Amino acid sequence: MLHHALLALALALGQHPAPAPKPSDIGYRSLSIEAAQAAARDEKRALVVACFDSRTEAGRAFDAQVLREPVFVRWLEARTVAVRLDLASASSAATSLGVEGPGALVLCTSGLAEVERWSGALETRVVMAQMQPMLKHVDFVAPVRARVKANPNSALARALLGDCYIDILQHDRAIEHFLWAWDHGADEPEFAQMRREVTINKLGQMANRLKTVRKELVMRRDALTASLLEPREGDNRLELARDVAALNTALMTPQKQLETWRALKAKEQVPTDVLVASFPEVVSQYLFRERRFEEFLAGKPNLLGEFDASYRALEAEWAKAAADAEKAAKQGGGESAARKDGLDPLHVRRTATLVSATMYVEALASVGRADDARALGTLVLGVDRRAEAFAALAVAALNGNLPDLHAELVGRARRELTSPAELAQFEALLSNARRPRER
Repeated sequence: MLHHALLALALALGQHPAPAPKPSDIGYRSLSIEAAQAAARDEKRALVVACFDSRTEAGRAFDAQVLREPVFVRWLEARTVAVRLDLASASSAATSLGVEGPGALVLCTSGLAEVERWSGALETRVVMAQMQPMLKHVDFVAPVRARVKANPNSALARALLGDCYIDILQHDRAIEHFLWAWDHGADEPEFAQMRREVTINKLGQMANRLKTVRKELVMRRDALTASLLEPREGDNRLELARDVAALNTALMTPQKQLETWRALKAKEQVPTDVLVASFPEVVSQYLFRERRFEEFLAGKPNLLGEFDASYRALEAEWAKAAADAEKAAKQGGGESAARKDGLDPLHVRRTATLVSATMYVEALASVGRADDARALGTLVLGVDRRAEAFAALAVAALNGNLPDLHAELVGRARRELTSPAELAQFEALLSNARRPRER
């Protein structure tokens, strides 16, 4: 027995142990592209295709210094399905991915739709930091990336890709696409409204944190303002005015916008629509907060006409919505998700219009234009007879030092609000309201 044990030990010592895998080889799977796609799909992981070209010195260096860096390879193994391809022998795969040069790292979906790629002189720690937030969102980013690739001149596609980059914390990339979309999207009909209302405001939010973004927006604002004040042949002053107003709104610089409006107003033959476009909500709110009511009212010279048009449109939409709801109820349909959640856009518009109207009632009352204040209140209550509307208008009249109008509105509310719940709500709103100077 001792003899057999010694013999086994001698044989074991005489054998060469199996070579351990090199650290730089751990992590990459010996799979074809098709098999790697299947593995990524089954494991619900992102696919990373690491390509290099062994035929060139630069390709061999990319492989040695980037693709075989031990920490990076182990990182890939833990989070992705990663395969390593030599372009010298994997031409069809390289062609499908569009990889050229010494090599590249391509992050893909299991369907081989590209999400991001890295090439050139890379630091693996930087690649890991950039790739990490993308790994769980490849199916979300890839279709938008494909849309940009198919139409790189689409501002809408660029803006949507910017949104994706925000979600995966790639803010520099988002800024790049948002700025491109702003600069090139003015003549793209499906993007025009989004450009001035959404994209520029996202850039404005970034400008509050990043000086570089603020500098970019200020540079654009100043150039457009110069063109607005001294237009050249072919300039569309209305569009320039709207863009300048959008930029100043995003930058939260109402004083700068007010300067532009004053400069335009001092010039001769400036179209009314250009002056109106140059007096956006950010200027109105600024002047109202400062209680500079004469200037506040000057920005809307035809305010009764504008509010009349707004309320007529609102009334028509409200009637249509009620008719649609009644029709849906008869057909057995339920409430829309928006109505159930209290997010009905029509409700939001009605409330926003009421808030704006009450600001003008207070301003008109404060400067002695009692008849106009009364006319605007009547216009509002012709469409909006909620307890909130009566209370808001009554408080606006009181804040504007017009007690007669306040008493008139309170009396009318107590006569016309026949529901006990509405009347109680009106009284509560009225008693809880205080003048700004008492706050």
